[in-house]
Amino acid sequence: MYELAYPWMFALLPLPILIWWLMPAYRQKKDALYYPKFEELTEATGLKAQKSATVLKRKWFQYTINFLAWACIVTALTNPQYIGKPAKKVKNARNMLIAADISMSMNTTDWFDANNNRITRWKAVQNVLNEFIDKREGDRIGLMMFGSDVFALPFTPDLDIIKHTVDETGIGMAGHKTAIGNAIALSTQVFEADSIDQRVMILLTDGQDSGSEIVPITASNMAAEDSIKIYTIGIGTKDNAAYELDDKTLRMIAKNTGGEYFNAGNIDELNTIYDKLNEMEPIQFEDESYRPTRLLFYYPLALGFILTVGMQFISIMVQFILSLKRKES
Repeated sequence: MYELAYPWMFALLPLPILIWWLMPAYRQKKDALYYPKFEELTEATGLKAQKSATVLKRKWFQYTINFLAWACIVTALTNPQYIGKPAKKVKNARNMLIAADISMSMNTTDWFDANNNRITRWKAVQNVLNEFIDKREGDRIGLMMFGSDVFALPFTPDLDIIKHTVDETGIGMAGHKTAIGNAIALSTQVFEADSIDQRVMILLTDGQDSGSEIVPITASNMAAEDSIKIYTIGIGTKDNAAYELDDKTLRMIAKNTGGEYFNAGNIDELNTIYDKLNEMEPIQFEDESYRPTRLLFYYPLALGFILTVGMQFISIMVQFILSLKRKES
């Protein structure tokens, strides 16, 4: 929809006519010869004296072009703009921390991709995580990778950085153990460093706690005191020989913090879990709808400039052609 922000500016359109009517016209002086007996000379010759200044006369098209150029300037002053359809604006109201286990057990190749090729658990998690992150517009996401040690990337609204870090993270970079308790304990510090109150953590692991300096259940109680909701995702099924998952602890962690526990035995189940998380922690929008606005004032301004420059160019060319004709005659 096209709108004028300041339509009352059109009241300026008659301004040149008002100035022309009130202000004296510009007069250009002409060369004159002083003669003491000028009046006697005019009487003798019968010629009529002329004034020593003349008012420059303009052609009708010059008046027209000047007025059109002025009309363009006035139109630009009204600030024409195109208002787009109302669109909801994403509200940046949630910090979401994704904590992923990158211990050596995640290197187990018991998962399959869409082409039924064996892939590691971590590779499957990477693919699903990237799709999940793409859907979290408006959230500030932090990343935590844990094994024996814990590495954290602070919260950021730049989701591309998060996805790039996920892609570049390899198994074993944080050590061979699975320090779930340490990861939860460190998460409280990561959340405290940011001012947004809504705090959500997604903890993903395929093992059981080992090498932590704090028991995971105790750490989850501390997280609950800091209003951190933890969703836990256990990787693996009990009929798998490589199953090491401590789902009991993961259930307790989720329960203590008001979250929920999920179990994924393949990529489809993991995708379903992240879809549920998207529904449980939906993207929030601003109450006021956002209307994209495109400014258009430069179009009439450019047209006015072209008209003015074009008229001057034509005048110069006409004067040049006339001067050539005078020389030829």
